[in-house]
Amino acid sequence: MLDEILFPIKAELGEVDSILSTQVKSNVALINDALQYITKNIGKRIRPAVFLLSAKMLGNVNKEMLYLACVFELIHTASLLHDDVIDDADLRRGKPSVKARWGNQISILLGDFLWCKSSEFLMAYGSKELWGKVINVVSDITEGQIKELTCLNNIELDEDGYMDIIKGKTAALFQVCAQGAAIEQKLSQQFVDALQQYGFNLGMAFQLKDDILDYVSDDDLLGKRVGNDLKEGKLTLPIIYTLKQCDKNQAIKIKEFLISRQISSSQFKDVRDIINNYEGLKSTQELAISYIAKAKSYLSIFKPCLEKDTLSRLADYVVKREV
Repeated sequence: MLDEILFPIKAELGEVDSILSTQVKSNVALINDALQYITKNIGKRIRPAVFLLSAKMLGNVNKEMLYLACVFELIHTASLLHDDVIDDADLRRGKPSVKARWGNQISILLGDFLWCKSSEFLMAYGSKELWGKVINVVSDITEGQIKELTCLNNIELDEDGYMDIIKGKTAALFQVCAQGAAIEQKLSQQFVDALQQYGFNLGMAFQLKDDILDYVSDDDLLGKRVGNDLKEGKLTLPIIYTLKQCDKNQAIKIKEFLISRQISSSQFKDVRDIINNYEGLKSTQELAISYIAKAKSYLSIFKPCLEKDTLSRLADYVVKREV
């Protein structure tokens, strides 16, 4: 489904893949082995796709734009490498994570290497204004992840607190991906702001859908362990909604699940049943859909074209996807 949606930029995404496989290299053999492993296990590429679609909608995709699309994929991949260490994740996209295969140290250092490569591309092909935006995004991602860590097992975390976490952790990168092309083409602020808001709302919806999938998918389909968020003590919106409504005994059961070292599949099913009883997943999905409606509304400033339609279809995909 996603490949069909992104068909209008199939050639450009192919160029991005080529740059990543040929230009992101090291003199250290182990780094190259790990990079090749990551390249074979490539993800959805939604972030560079958002940038490329925005660029084509605004005019053209030249060499500089292709390298800048790589910047966003490198930043995202680096953050995943670090996440896998923080979360002690042994699966990534259905295969052993870099952390599981080569260990924590290599995963962290490889993430740092990709940060550096993204900076090289950004300095070579991006404007000073975009540099500033990307630097702020990296800070936002880091701060969002630290906020999340400080809230582990905290059943007092409310909706506002959680939304603040995912604004930095996820939405910030989508935001700069969308507005980056408008910045590089020096368009007026109204167009930059419209794409910024499209990206922000898309990113919020993307994370909320991820939160849902952690409860309703399966390991093989999702590409990582289902229920990981709860097992790691992360309170996402389905649980936050549920805790606002459930009784004291149910809240205690959820709390014990959060702090337990060993969790059985039956215990996870019990918690999932509680969430379903209070429509935590349904409420989260409804909020995600509302963010998508907002994202699409900000595209109205642009004239009809294939790329605008694709950005709209991509937004719909974000809340309909199963992985």
